[in-house]
Amino acid sequence: MNTRTKPCATMAVLAISGALVAAGFAQSTPGSKPAADAAGTQAGHRADQPETPQQVMAKRAGEYTREIQFLNSSGPQGEPFAGTSKISVILDGHFLMEENDDVVFGKPVHGIRIYGFNNATGNYELASLYTMSNAILLFTGTSSDGGKTVDYSGESATAKGEKLTLRAHFRQLNDDQFVVTVANMGADGKESPFQSTTYKRKK
Repeated sequence: MNTRTKPCATMAVLAISGALVAAGFAQSTPGSKPAADAAGTQAGHRADQPETPQQVMAKRAGEYTREIQFLNSSGPQGEPFAGTSKISVILDGHFLMEENDDVVFGKPVHGIRIYGFNNATGNYELASLYTMSNAILLFTGTSSDGGKTVDYSGESATAKGEKLTLRAHFRQLNDDQFVVTVANMGADGKESPFQSTTYKRKK
């Protein structure tokens, strides 16, 4: 079997990697880290106050390389694919926008993701779009460590209309690197990871 063969349902949800983030406001140059007062910090915030989830997410702004690895039950499947990502703080610091450009199975793939934290519900939220689908994938997530890791859950569908429950796990490794792993949720409640995307900040 060709190890580069497209895994089931993978391309239908490629935009999530993550894998799971412009204009104008606090946009970082390649390799730079946003200053604390320009990364979505709200007016009147003091240094002795805890950071809001929006401020924590804003630190992710910048330009990255992406390494996309497909997975199966025995581990990595084939060689990883390469791409790039630009993450910007938008709308007065309320959201992050991620713009991706990848080449997967020989085809260019472009995607946009919007990340946010809903103060009313206490949930992280993610909207994901990309060029190989006309669906907008919506996810909600929770974190127990202030946003260093976020567990997202959402639903998608196959071309035949079969419903898929998806999980996306975000994990911040350090200031310059994070990983998003995407999994299908089986009827037995067990996750089957099928894609992992590693982001590294450009220097």
